Amino acid sequence: MTKSDIAAVLRESAHLLEFHGENQFKVRAFSNAARAFMAEPASLEELLVPGRLEQVKGIGKATAEQIREVAASGKSAMNERLREGTPSGLADLMRVPKLGVKKIAQLYMEAGINTLDELEEACRTGRITQCRGITAAGAKKLLEGIELARRYSGQLTLRQALLAAEPILEELRRCPAVIRAEVAGSLRRQKEIVGDLDFVASSDNPEAVMDCFAGLSWATSVIARGPTKTSILLPDDVQADLRVVSDDCYATALHHFTGSKEHNTQLRSRALKMKLKVNEYGLFDGDSPAAACLQVSSEDELFQKLKLQPIPPELREGDGEIDAAAAGKLPKLVDWDDYRGVLHCHTDWSDGGNTIAEMAEAARDQFGWEYIAICDHSELAAYAGGIKKAEIPDQQAEIAEVDEALGGKKFRVLKGTECDILRDGEMDYPDSILATMDVVVASIHSRYNQSGEEMTARIIRAMENPYVHIIGHVSGRLLLMREAYDFDMDAVLKAAARTRTVMEINADPRRLDIDWRHCRRAKEMGVKFSINPDAHSVDSMNNVRYGISMARKGWLESGDVINCLDLKSFVKWAAELRKWKLDQAQNGWNQA
Repeated sequence: MTKSDIAAVLRESAHLLEFHGENQFKVRAFSNAARAFMAEPASLEELLVPGRLEQVKGIGKATAEQIREVAASGKSAMNERLREGTPSGLADLMRVPKLGVKKIAQLYMEAGINTLDELEEACRTGRITQCRGITAAGAKKLLEGIELARRYSGQLTLRQALLAAEPILEELRRCPAVIRAEVAGSLRRQKEIVGDLDFVASSDNPEAVMDCFAGLSWATSVIARGPTKTSILLPDDVQADLRVVSDDCYATALHHFTGSKEHNTQLRSRALKMKLKVNEYGLFDGDSPAAACLQVSSEDELFQKLKLQPIPPELREGDGEIDAAAAGKLPKLVDWDDYRGVLHCHTDWSDGGNTIAEMAEAARDQFGWEYIAICDHSELAAYAGGIKKAEIPDQQAEIAEVDEALGGKKFRVLKGTECDILRDGEMDYPDSILATMDVVVASIHSRYNQSGEEMTARIIRAMENPYVHIIGHVSGRLLLMREAYDFDMDAVLKAAARTRTVMEINADPRRLDIDWRHCRRAKEMGVKFSINPDAHSVDSMNNVRYGISMARKGWLESGDVINCLDLKSFVKWAAELRKWKLDQAQNGWNQA
């Protein structure tokens, strides 16, 4: 069991307790414990030392006992007992957007709805409108949500896929019969949504490797097994496929099972023009069955023999990367070592799980960054503990105290906000408050049902606010849960270029927004980006890794990302952007 696995059990406890009508204090205790458990930087082994869990703020006696029980046995007796009186399809029903636990309990009690199929039938027949508070319009919305839940069934976010794949890869590499092993497929390309998990291994004894894979403790069943491929089923109906090849075929097999269909087709076409043939079995000198197999020990060597720059896995989507590699014009993609400062971090002043000092200390000491911007929610986001205008001076005083204690020439704690964009594009805080901030992230958290024209104008007006540096999670999507709202992305990107407003790559694995498919076009327009973790705890600052993956898929280099500026350069950039935008706003943006 990992910390994430145990936190998932705690969250399930909260849902089950809420379903059965337990008081909200108990429900929140388990929900808060899940968040506190993940926010605590100590390892699981350290936390399981007797008495250590109770020292963590937010974890009480009952939740500590459950954590220890789950860590030891992999299950919770309380949860198993509570599941007996809940809908058999509770997990599926909870995937329907805006269908909360209380509403599911109501539908279960009033209409006997147990599953997604039964909910759909009740909506289509109109029977659902006999339940309190459900109108015909509400039934239509539920049907739309059911369609989304079905569309994304069996799919994983990038983070979920990595959490599932990484321990499997570790076990494969421990297998004595394995020479080399790696993840492949869309996960290796770092797609934001992943279906099946793919693995490639090399071995002189494939049968032994298949035994290891089929015998994994995570496997709930073996779907198929053959001499070169085995498929297993993991919890939540996630499929994992393993292909085993001889080591002399490993490089070409790994490339083949990593690249998209379009990428592989284009690479084969290039090889044919060079009188070569490439597939999962190797690189061949000619197209005849008797063609000699050329020695290829690595993917880099494969690209070299095809007269290409090495193409990073993230770019293997068939979107011009082969032509760029042939011309020697692939970008030097941004990576973790380029990242210098973290922005858009929440603390316990709004809905975060850690204090300003704890977040700042982790940014400096754990991650080695040069600056952090504290960007708690603004007042309108009351559901997220948004900071009232009158509280801003106190919060900023605490930021200044932490900055004085921890900062200096090599590290700074910056004052910021994630300020809500109101329905007309105005900001939740007045300019007089925004002017006191070092960094302003402007985001939409409400009124998603505006027309495309209204939403586009709303975002652009926010960009023209002289105090706004960054537009946060521009499309509002939640992966596998909520589609992007309607707006004109091209018009927004043009406005970002015109106003020099930075577009956020929100690295929360549930968002990964702006979509990487728009990054290359935006870069060509001169738009800059900010990779932000939207961190609500110390642990979630690790989200930066997912944002970097999206930036790499979008062909971005360090010069395209403001977080890659050193401290002195970043502070100068933020001040200069504000001065420039104030000048433009005074002139009505006529000179931009």
